[in-house]
Amino acid sequence: MKYLIFIFIAFNTMKCIGQDTEKPKLVIGIVIDQMRAEYLYRFQDNYTEDGFKLLLKKGFNVKNTHYNYMPTITGPGHASIYSGTTPENHGIVSNNWYSRELKKTMYCAEDTTVLMVDSDKKALLNIPIGNRSPKNLQTTTITDELKLFSNGRSKVIGVSLKDRGAIFPAGHMADAAYWYNGNNGNFVSSTYYLKTLPEWLIAFNNSHKADSLLNLTWDTFLIDDKYIHSGVDDANFEKIYKGRETSTFPYNLKKLRKSNGNYSLLSEVPYGNTLVTQLAIEVIKKESLGQGKEIDFLTVSYSSTDYIGHHYGIRSKEVEDAYVRMDREIGKLLKNLNKEVGKGNYTLFLTADHGASDNPNFLETVKLPGKYYSPEKIKNSINAELSKEFGASDYISFIDNAQIYFNETSTSKELVIKRAASFLRTIKGVKSIYTPNLLHSNSYENSIGPLVKTSVHLENSGDILYEFHSGWMEERPYGTTHGSTYTSDTHVPLLLYGYGVPEGESVKKHVITQIAPTLSMLLNIPLPNTSNRNAIEEIFED
Repeated sequence: MKYLIFIFIAFNTMKCIGQDTEKPKLVIGIVIDQMRAEYLYRFQDNYTEDGFKLLLKKGFNVKNTHYNYMPTITGPGHASIYSGTTPENHGIVSNNWYSRELKKTMYCAEDTTVLMVDSDKKALLNIPIGNRSPKNLQTTTITDELKLFSNGRSKVIGVSLKDRGAIFPAGHMADAAYWYNGNNGNFVSSTYYLKTLPEWLIAFNNSHKADSLLNLTWDTFLIDDKYIHSGVDDANFEKIYKGRETSTFPYNLKKLRKSNGNYSLLSEVPYGNTLVTQLAIEVIKKESLGQGKEIDFLTVSYSSTDYIGHHYGIRSKEVEDAYVRMDREIGKLLKNLNKEVGKGNYTLFLTADHGASDNPNFLETVKLPGKYYSPEKIKNSINAELSKEFGASDYISFIDNAQIYFNETSTSKELVIKRAASFLRTIKGVKSIYTPNLLHSNSYENSIGPLVKTSVHLENSGDILYEFHSGWMEERPYGTTHGSTYTSDTHVPLLLYGYGVPEGESVKKHVITQIAPTLSMLLNIPLPNTSNRNAIEEIFED
């Protein structure tokens, strides 16, 4: 009997080795910029067993995850993932919008009350921008709620190449957010968080890792015969760098960097993601994440995939190679987490801030519908039409591929918006037009659907939101973009793995704003203030 009791105790002890029975020690949120859900499968023949495949086999795959607002782009994407809500509540309606109060275009993470913090003091004198913080995010995030729950004892740090990819995930109460300075190759922060960079980050910057990576040549990671899931290497709708005649492998970065942005070039090749992994590993070690009594949170956003997609398009060899390499970066990060924090001691999720659509030139070659449109031409046409009817000339203050903002004029603004919307309906390719500021007008009351309602923040959103038919894209010289409500842009991967997460998958439709409440339930902490209240129930089923 004593022997059986000993076996029972030993068995249960072994189950708990390396795992805190009450909570994880660390949560890691990974966002891969511009990752379509299909990339998990289209390129999987070239993935290892240690990266994406490990998360697919040993984690939980929410296969039918979508964004539920427009436009589907980076700033709103990161804000929505971590706040559990949409632009209607968090206020990040785009990467840039028009501030009616300030009468100027505003960047989503802009904050003129703070300054950039860089280890290179000379560089600070020559940088015209860099005033960044989460001030414009108008609700709490899951990372804020963790800070509040632990009375500030949890550590929260965000890292990314893009400032908005580091800042919005880390939230308002973060210990720090670090992003890449394309002017000098350093990672920087803001006086919103700290006055000087920590010594370990100064040493990291002084090791000139960006220079080392920019001395490399970007060639296919695997032999060319392996890349059967993408098109020809030299497609006619891909970016050609200065100093080159084709968009083909290999890319000698040492030769290209001087005439193509120098340090900023690193963001446009897979080695930018390599640098982010190196920094994430350094943060885990130097900040002792996952080593304390409270749950810590590290947010990691990989941005190079977005630049590569924009430059070459979703069918390119460059994108396929970027994901072959991305798989290895995930593998490195997982291996380090197992070493530093312990397998089973952390909870991880991986998703994307948006997808991407096919280039219309490509669509034409394969006989699929799609064309380009020009927001600038739309602006000029609307201005001309309004001038013809009301006089004056400058009616539009700002336009992008989803929103139109109007200046105040002597003419009734409601009349201007109605006339502009009426004219917009005559433009070829336009599918939907929404006028949120006219919602109280009976004739417009039913013109806004549930999805668009989640997109509209009455203070920050445009006077008109519009969308073209599927396959249409904002005019561009090469590559691809995103922003629509079509599945090409809304359907993203969502993988959860580690402590508290069972193995399995679900094909039930879920929305991106369910990540935050799911984490709240896993961690037993409050939901963000305006969060979606519906967790992904399948993860909690026995």
